[in-house]
Amino acid sequence: MTDALETPNDSWRNGAGELKVHYHLQGGVHQMDAVTRNKAEGELLALLREVSGTLGVPFQVETKAYGEGGVIEYLDLIFQHKEQITFVMAVLSPLLGTPFYLAKLRQTKQQTLLNELTLKKLKLEIAEKVAAAEERAQKKASEQKPVALPLEPPATPDDIAKALLARKKIARRRSNYYEALLEDARIEAVGYAQAHQREAAERLVRRATFVDFVVDRVDMEPLVYKRIQIEVVAPVLRSGSLKWRGIFDKKVISFDLQDEGFRDRVAAKRVQFQNGTTLLCDLEVLQREDETGGTEVTGYVVSEVHEVRSPPPPAETPRAEQMHLHLVGRPGADGGEQRV
Repeated sequence: MTDALETPNDSWRNGAGELKVHYHLQGGVHQMDAVTRNKAEGELLALLREVSGTLGVPFQVETKAYGEGGVIEYLDLIFQHKEQITFVMAVLSPLLGTPFYLAKLRQTKQQTLLNELTLKKLKLEIAEKVAAAEERAQKKASEQKPVALPLEPPATPDDIAKALLARKKIARRRSNYYEALLEDARIEAVGYAQAHQREAAERLVRRATFVDFVVDRVDMEPLVYKRIQIEVVAPVLRSGSLKWRGIFDKKVISFDLQDEGFRDRVAAKRVQFQNGTTLLCDLEVLQREDETGGTEVTGYVVSEVHEVRSPPPPAETPRAEQMHLHLVGRPGADGGEQRV
C-alpha cells in the first residue's frame, strides 16, 4: 500500500494475505473506546504503508466484518503478485509482536549497513520470485525451467523486522500504535495471526509490555550555520529570557541569543539598532523527531555574534538647481519698466 498504489483489480484477488488483529478486553466484552480504536487503526495502516514503500511491494488493505470475542479486525492485504505474500506476511508478526527496535540503540555504521543490506537482499529476492513466476507463465508449454538466483544466506523474518525498525518512520508508527492502545485501560492484550480462522495461532502481546514498544521522541543533532546573516526584526534590549525575532532564510524566526558578551553590550546601549540592522552570527537550528518519524524544528539559537551591520544611509537626492526667471514688468507711470 503506497501513495502511488493503483486501484486493485480482479487479478489482485489471486494474491491476498490474511492478517487478524485481536484486541483482548477485560471480561471478554465486545466493545472498546471508538477514538482509541480509530487512532490505533490509523497508525497500523500507516505502518503497513511504510513497510510497503520500504520493501517496494505495493499492496491494498481491505477490512472485513469485525469478529466477536473481544474485538477482532480481519484485514486482507491484496498484492499484485502472489509470490510477494509469503515474504511480507512472515515479517508482520515479529514486526508487530516482538518488542525489539533499534531506535533506542546507538547503531554503528556497520549495523546500519547490515540493515540496509538485509532490506536490499529481500527486495532482490522478492523481485526474483516475481520474475521467475512471470517467466513460467510465459513458457508454460516449454520444458525449460527458469534458473533461480540464490541469495544466501536468506534473511529470517526477525532479521527483516529489525532492519525495518531501524527506519525511524516505521519505529515511530509502531510506537504510536501501542501508545493509542494504552489509552483504553480495558485492553488486556493484542494478538496477531496470519489467518482469519478463530483457531489460528496468535502472537500475543500483553498490556504490561505495551510500553516496551513505545519509543520516546529524541532530539536530533542541530543544524549549524556559521557566519550567516539575520536581519533583526525585534531586538531584546534588556536582560531576561525573552526571544529575539529576525529574518532568516526569508522567514521570521524567534531565537535565543546566547552570546552573553553581545547581550551585555546591548544592555549597556553600546549597540544601536535601526530598520535593516543585521547580525553576522552562528545559528543552531534545534530539531527532533515528530510523531510521524520525520523531523520538526523546535527552536533557534544564536550562539555567537561576530558583527553588527547597519544598513547604508539612504543616498541623498540631488537638489534641483534653482531656476532664475526673468520677469518682464509692466510699464511704469514715468514710462520706465516696473519690475515685479
